[in-house]
Amino acid sequence: MLYIILLPMLLSFILIPLIGNKRFRSDAIALMASGITFAIALAFLFYYLNHNLYENFTWFSLGGLSFDIALLGGNLNLIMALLVSFISMMVLLFSVFYMKNEPQERYYAEMSLFIFSMMGLVISGSLLLLYIFWELVGVSSYLLIGFYYRRESASAAGKKALIMTRIGDIAFLSAIIILFTSLHSFSIPYLLNSYSMINPTLLATSVVLLIIAALSKSAQFPFYTWLPDAMEGPTPVSALLHSATMVAAGAFILVLLSPILYATNLSLVIVIISIITSFIAALLALKSIDFKRILAYSTIESLSFMFLAVGVFNTGGAVFYLITHAVFKSLLFLIAGTLLILLSTQNIYWLKRKNLSSSWLYFPTLIGLFSLLGIPPFMGFFAHLSLGYTFNIAYDIIFAAMSFLTALFSFRLFFTVFHSSGERLLKPIFSFLPIVILSIISVMGGILLFYLNSYLSIPYSITLPEIVDLASVALGGYISFILFYKDEHKTGIRVFLASSEKIFKISYNDMLNAFGNAILYAGKLANKFDFALSSFYNDLSDVSFKASAFSRRFQDGDVETYISAILIGVLILIFLGAIFI
Repeated sequence: MLYIILLPMLLSFILIPLIGNKRFRSDAIALMASGITFAIALAFLFYYLNHNLYENFTWFSLGGLSFDIALLGGNLNLIMALLVSFISMMVLLFSVFYMKNEPQERYYAEMSLFIFSMMGLVISGSLLLLYIFWELVGVSSYLLIGFYYRRESASAAGKKALIMTRIGDIAFLSAIIILFTSLHSFSIPYLLNSYSMINPTLLATSVVLLIIAALSKSAQFPFYTWLPDAMEGPTPVSALLHSATMVAAGAFILVLLSPILYATNLSLVIVIISIITSFIAALLALKSIDFKRILAYSTIESLSFMFLAVGVFNTGGAVFYLITHAVFKSLLFLIAGTLLILLSTQNIYWLKRKNLSSSWLYFPTLIGLFSLLGIPPFMGFFAHLSLGYTFNIAYDIIFAAMSFLTALFSFRLFFTVFHSSGERLLKPIFSFLPIVILSIISVMGGILLFYLNSYLSIPYSITLPEIVDLASVALGGYISFILFYKDEHKTGIRVFLASSEKIFKISYNDMLNAFGNAILYAGKLANKFDFALSSFYNDLSDVSFKASAFSRRFQDGDVETYISAILIGVLILIFLGAIFI
């Protein structure tokens, strides 16, 4: 029955190429399908929350092994399905405004495939089906990132995303093979109940591979470079990609399979990587002058918060932050898309010349950024309460430092773009409506914490670390005000920030070069070994050939020769026997 959730977007993907034309508008078909998907997901959440639906189908059997595909309707799955369908509906509504002059059929068909794939991923109940949808998400994101394929940068960005995420895909497939050969089942519930039966070494290996897969898909260090380049795609794609879909898939997988992660004591690895990622992303966001790229680095940092929460055993907080992040980050991307279409630029210093403080986007932007920063009473504040629930002082200090950096680049963006008063922008209905809806949810959506708490076990508290976190945000905002609003000519910190991107690019490129040189050296050694081995086999074959040529002299077919050889052999045996016996 859960498969009903998948049907509308699948039908949209099939029908748009067939009947998508002026009479049957592609945008209308996709938007209607997304609305139906949202209604079905809402109905399932209402009727089956806490019921833990599980539907299993045998795909085929081979050698006594059953290859099953299953759908899972647990609390996490149903909530994620509702979130993905809602954000998709808002993005498609915005797309009517944004993509009106672009190829309609291809865009909406690819978006339908992307949404269908992500919906399938969040309700998959077997590792086999999960991997199929995982790959479909990657392929459809490649198509959408490279949507403007005639532009070389867009084509390159699509390839880069595909190649870098393929590393994680191979790791994910390897982990699935290990788990299946150990348990002879693809069932996720069975895996979570029976992982203790797996050899500890194999289990640890599979978890390491799963972590690599999650890091790759969610653009965490060292795989983070593909996500900023993905901004070459249409802005609605960025909004969907960065909020509740592809990049959230890595965090979702770790939460879904967190019991086996915690059983192997490898969570510290996730904590370390997430801390490194968050600081790199924040510093790069401070340097960037592109509106969408700043949001992209912000997404990388926000995802690192989710990974950090998973690493400190706070999966409930990670999920709730994922939900809130989907809302306010899609809001910010839709604002960026509106500015791009109406003003034809993403450069924040060019946008500054447009005098946007009187535009209708002023307060929605402020709402989105306040939610990102966790300022009360906005939605992000409640998410920060759930993230900061820990008794680890080091964790609290690190989180406060990251909040400071987040405030620094967020207020830099706001003070730069909305610096002067003047121009008013148009309010296209298909842009205005989703932005207003997401703004309202960002303001009032914090109450979801108290509703979802009983279903996802979301811990939260208002203690000293949360107060310190807010103080860090206030300090970051004040410094941004001094640097980017009150007096832009104080360049001491800005010189440091200007060098941050170069520093990290050099470090990253050096790391890649060192890795490449190591592979090249290993290849040279392997080539030498291969040459020595082939030379040995060539010499051996030459010796064999010469020996056979010599032995052929005694195999001339002459009976007298054979009799003589036998007699000589017998005489030798007699002689040896006489000596040794």
